[in-house]
Amino acid sequence: MPMQPIHRLVDLGQRSDGGVEWACPQCGRYLVRYPETQLVLAAGAAGPIHVLGPGYRDEPPEGPALSEFDQQFLHRHAMAWSADHRSH
Repeated sequence: MPMQPIHRLVDLGQRSDGGVEWACPQCGRYLVRYPETQLVLAAGAAGPIHVLGPGYRDEPPEGPALSEFDQQFLHRHAMAWSADHRSH
């Protein structure tokens, strides 16, 4: 199983109802995040993992988690993986 591509969502701004709008410039995924939930309005591409872009106040300090398969693949092929996804 190969690694999934990662699409970074862009912050479109705060809504008057307390939500924050996010959109993917690569595939059109569109969602609104509220403090307790999110509402996906346009699904976008099915394959990529979507992560919130820079500026998201609750963004985790670590990058997307690799599956055990992906970790073993990278190790077998002497490849490194940067956990700092904000530098890409």
